[in-house]
Amino acid sequence: MKSIQTDQDTLLIQSIRTNNESASFKELFDKYRPLVNKATKRYHFRFLETEDLIQEARIVCYQAALSYNISGNVSFGKFFQQSLFNRYCSLLRKESAKKRMGDKYAESFEKILETQGDFSPKEILPFPDSLAIILAKEVVLSMTDGMSEFEYTIFNLLAFEHYTPERICQDLNFSRTKVNRAMSRCRAKLVARFENT
Repeated sequence: MKSIQTDQDTLLIQSIRTNNESASFKELFDKYRPLVNKATKRYHFRFLETEDLIQEARIVCYQAALSYNISGNVSFGKFFQQSLFNRYCSLLRKESAKKRMGDKYAESFEKILETQGDFSPKEILPFPDSLAIILAKEVVLSMTDGMSEFEYTIFNLLAFEHYTPERICQDLNFSRTKVNRAMSRCRAKLVARFENT
């Protein structure tokens, strides 16, 4: 025998399906808002704000209302919860992939700093795809926007002129500590730039 809560959910879902009733959807979503709040605290996103996650939950709730099997044995609450967890897990995977790409570029930049060998796109870029190479070059060339003049000078000498840190210290008459700190800031800014593209 169905519970009163299930009957209420069924009425709201039917209203959403037949009349595309926004008031019914709002009532259904508000009813499960504590579940949404719990889910947003359960997952830790780096690039998404709480309001973004709530908006994702609204989309999932609407899709769940349309696809939920009213005559099935699973309650709408459980169905929505599982759908929401699946969506958040999917977003986390995408976010992790984005972060890993930024880390790959950071490792590539570190390789430049360590080896100072001849520039080889296959060695430095994580994938040889021509579009990716063009996009990567655009990002690298746009780095002037976020760097100080000193940082960009160091970055340019390392990445494009293939100077060693020692040569930079000697030619520009800077201490190794100052150059190392600039290199570290450049690396962090490069990672952030790739993560945001």
